[in-house]
Amino acid sequence: MPYLNRYAFIGNLTKAPELRFQPSGEKSALCLLNVAINRDTRDESGEKKTYTTFINDIEVWGPSGQACADYLTPGSMVMVEGRIDVDQWQDKQTGAKRSRLKVVADNVQFLRIKHADDEPSTGPSSAEAVPAAPLATVGEEFPGDPVPEPPRPAKRPGRLAKTAS
Repeated sequence: MPYLNRYAFIGNLTKAPELRFQPSGEKSALCLLNVAINRDTRDESGEKKTYTTFINDIEVWGPSGQACADYLTPGSMVMVEGRIDVDQWQDKQTGAKRSRLKVVADNVQFLRIKHADDEPSTGPSSAEAVPAAPLATVGEEFPGDPVPEPPRPAKRPGRLAKTAS
């Protein structure tokens, strides 16, 4: 039976990324992110309201984690794709079993990096957050990065359609 554990969302960092290094292993850099997912609605008078619906704990490993720690700041908008995992441990003080959900990121896209001199905002809606980048179509030049035309399949001579008899 197939299983699927995928989670994707867009949100804003609630605090500065925390970078840790493991003593050994191939995934040496670990960046911990806290990302809030906002939901915009309108009340009866038409006034826009923004609600924080969920704050995710995210682990980003390796070079991606290092990049997150280097470039992201509180308030930056990111798109995260990954899987949900559970941390389980025993509380040292009470001895009780504890657990928490976390997201282990496979991909983190920087949608908007907030700088210290940026104006404070209440959190943009998804429609006004990031202007869409122009898409290049096949054969069209994209500024600074040409999109090559894909090779066309060769026609095979001598193939005839079968006729029903």
